[in-house]
Amino acid sequence: MTFLTPWMLLGALAAGIPIAIHFLFRSRYRTVPWAAMKFLLTAVEQTSRRLKFQELLLLLLRMAVLILLALAFARPISTMIKGAGRGEAVDAVFVFDVSYSMAARDGAQSRLERAKEEAIKIIEELPPHSTVQIITSWDNNKADVGPRSPGNLDQAKLLVQNLDVTHRTTDLATGVIRARDVLTLGQASNKELYLLSDMQKMGFEKEADKLKTVLTDIKEKAVVHLVKCAKRDFKNVAIVGITPQTGIPRPGERVGFAVLVKNAGGETVENLDVTLTVDGAEKGETAKIRSLGKGETRAVTVDAKLEKAGLRVLTAKVSHDELDADNRFDHVIQVREQVNILVVDGNWNEKDPEKASSYHLMHSLLPVPENQRATYKYNPRVVSARLASAANLERQDVCILVNCALAPKAGVLRDVLPGHFIEALDKFVRKPGHGVIIFSGDNVQPDDYNKILGKKYGLLPMPLKPAIKSPGLVPFFINRDTFGAGPPSYWNFKREKHYEIFDAVPVWQHLDLDEESLAKKPAKKDDVAKEKEKQDKDAKDKKDDMPPQVIVRLSSNKPLAVAKKVDAGEVVFVTTAAQKEGRDAKTGIPGWTIFNELPPYLYFLDATVAYLAHGQAQSYNLQAGDMLKWYPTDKLDSVYNLVHPDGKVVRLGTPEKVKGRHVVTTAAELPRAGVYRMTVQSRGAESVAETIDPAVAAKIGTPIAVIPDLAESAELTTFANVDVERVLGFTPVYIIAGEGAVSSGTERLNREWTVWALLAVLALVLLEVAFAWWCGRAW
Repeated sequence: MTFLTPWMLLGALAAGIPIAIHFLFRSRYRTVPWAAMKFLLTAVEQTSRRLKFQELLLLLLRMAVLILLALAFARPISTMIKGAGRGEAVDAVFVFDVSYSMAARDGAQSRLERAKEEAIKIIEELPPHSTVQIITSWDNNKADVGPRSPGNLDQAKLLVQNLDVTHRTTDLATGVIRARDVLTLGQASNKELYLLSDMQKMGFEKEADKLKTVLTDIKEKAVVHLVKCAKRDFKNVAIVGITPQTGIPRPGERVGFAVLVKNAGGETVENLDVTLTVDGAEKGETAKIRSLGKGETRAVTVDAKLEKAGLRVLTAKVSHDELDADNRFDHVIQVREQVNILVVDGNWNEKDPEKASSYHLMHSLLPVPENQRATYKYNPRVVSARLASAANLERQDVCILVNCALAPKAGVLRDVLPGHFIEALDKFVRKPGHGVIIFSGDNVQPDDYNKILGKKYGLLPMPLKPAIKSPGLVPFFINRDTFGAGPPSYWNFKREKHYEIFDAVPVWQHLDLDEESLAKKPAKKDDVAKEKEKQDKDAKDKKDDMPPQVIVRLSSNKPLAVAKKVDAGEVVFVTTAAQKEGRDAKTGIPGWTIFNELPPYLYFLDATVAYLAHGQAQSYNLQAGDMLKWYPTDKLDSVYNLVHPDGKVVRLGTPEKVKGRHVVTTAAELPRAGVYRMTVQSRGAESVAETIDPAVAAKIGTPIAVIPDLAESAELTTFANVDVERVLGFTPVYIIAGEGAVSSGTERLNREWTVWALLAVLALVLLEVAFAWWCGRAW
């Protein structure tokens, strides 16, 4: 137990007053012998003992009354919960979960609306001279704090009323860490924390240890309230991707797109309509999903007609459920007449082209008659490795290296890629965001590739190991089922029966890849903080080097093709050759493979080129929370503005040179999903208005599509109280938002014992009066 006014305990010294009266005013007498009273002596002694006992009881009762009165004035409270009583000022901190699951409508109101209503009610019940701080919390957020004047409760209520959800994921730990800092600065003896959330499972388990440590620390100096804003779990489906089925989107053509739909809820959903529109058109093509099981992801094909070349915005929508944020997916694609491809051959043979390593590959890129090649979707050009230069990469979309050596080898005559071309290739991938395909072969030496493309430039998806040959006459075969684990562009090869022929593709030799080297080593305890800081920094630029993906594996479970995003571009490495590279003189077995002679080679090459060409638009596709980095290719003197989906215009200014590249960046992360537009104006021109009609911006700006952070709706289970207490290790004060729960003011009164102490004083006074009357009556 502790006391709000402990100095009032000095009043307990008043309990000595009855004692002083008892001893100072005792009856004084002297003994006088009287024979007649001798026989009454025994009766008098008995009566005297009874009177003394009664007087002692009255003395104790009166002392207890004074002591309890002093305790009541000292205002005792329980030591189980820190803080003051109802009448004392409160330093209150409200942490709002504003991740997009809080926009779910599992009732008449959304979860955030219930949270705001409950917060305003709590603020209105706070005692005079209280302070309020509002903190919004979501993934990788610095936890915004307001109002500027903590004592202005009207400002705090206005701030609460204006809160809106972001399209980011739940991160309770970030908010409570900031709340702990704010509470430490508070001056009031009564401190209270209110965490308003839908109690999503991911929010508690994401950084459970950190959350437990911080809230346990807060509990020692403040009352921890959990305001539960969710009524129940709900059905939810989300669109998680849009991918061209095959080929290159070209103007005037109808193109099939795979729209990936995931059931993120806890039960099967039925009769879903999936619609795909182009550039915000009111109508589009629709496909129906009859039934989608719990946790199931399905690709549904929807056609779209692309009228014009350039950057086009695809918008996929699914029929509404109780969470709208993930029912829409915007994606920018590049529509073009042709894809320009540079093929660099490390075994070029001008006299006998059939012996060149790129012979079959070039025919696969142009599988049409001569008179149709000028208008075909691919426009390939081949050069010898030794003649490759940076100029060859200009105006190219994809570069394919076929059996290219990176360094000379003693006693072996072969073409070697020049160093200046490799340096230009690095910029080709990273700067504009182009794609590169690398085919293996006799000239591909693992040590050279690891040293140059791997360590020096970071273009190699995985470290290379020596080649593996199949045992005896039996080759390895492509495992078609493994296509499902790679990028969605290749999923058709697993799903459709037409592509079963992939399982019959033989490979006798391939380079091995060091997959184990990519596994992260456990960090030392001293390095945990530094590692976390590095992760937070890296998370702000998710377009930098990412972990590789295995596109397809062989029957031996070794990778046949892997892909790695490198800055804005991507590199695909194929571990076998683009051609058979000769046969064994005794057995007649091809040196590498006959993949190039089979129809699946054409399918695979077409899908890979399309995948890389489609990926070039990824710099126009961001996720909520990303920091926009815009790399202008011209007009470096111009001023850039970003038009938000709601028409708000943010002036970004002129490009700045960072690490040799001109870049325009936003001052803050993009917290909401939708289609943004980048506009440009001449320096010195009249500033644009603060808002602009999005329809007008669509005609003058470059589109940038921002999607929600879909990790938020991957796990929507609401934690029960027992689950919360298991994670936190203690029982907080629960408040159910919007259901007439016990308010914080009532709870604050209940934990103060003053009223109970005064009631005890009254009871003792009544008891003392009754006992005094009983003792004073005649016997």
